[in-house]
Parts: sequence; structure tokens; C-alpha cells
Amino acid sequence: MEVLVKNNIENNPMHYGPYVLGEIPAPDSHYIPHLYSDRQATLDHAALDRDIFEAAKKETPINEKKTPAAVFVILTGAALLTAWALLKKFVFKK
Repeated sequence: MEVLVKNNIENNPMHYGPYVLGEIPAPDSHYIPHLYSDRQATLDHAALDRDIFEAAKKETPINEKKTPAAVFVILTGAALLTAWALLKKFVFKK
């Protein structure tokens, strides 16, 4: 009795890849180096610096204080309430 194992055609790309032996696929694109003159490189660098400077001017500064703003609001409210109570007690006496 002979057992015959058939090659499953659907599994060929999984085992052997999508390419036939001896066939080298061409790349989609090649890296093309660009040569610049010193003047062009200086102009590009100046434009990049100007763009970075303009973007940095538009950014909002980072709040570097350790105390949250809500604490300052609460302290200001407490100071105003205390001032109002003192004014009412000593200035507006009946």
C-alpha cells in the first residue's frame, strides 16, 4: 500500500514565498541622493531656523509653578472675605 501526499498549491506561497526561483523582483523605487551647493544648504538651514523660531513664538509658555492656580484663587477669596469682615467690623460700626 502506497501513501501519496499531494502538494497543496495554496500553501506554496507560505512555504516558498511569492517568487519563483531565479526571478529577482525589481524594487519599487531607488534612493536618489540629492547634492546641494553650500549656498542652497545655507538657505535651507536659515529657512528651517526661521520656521522653528516662528513656531516657538506661537507656543504658550509652560506653567512651571508647583502650586496649582486653584490654590491662588482660594487664597485670594479668603483674603477678600477677611478684608470685608474687618471693614464691616471696624469701619461700618453701628
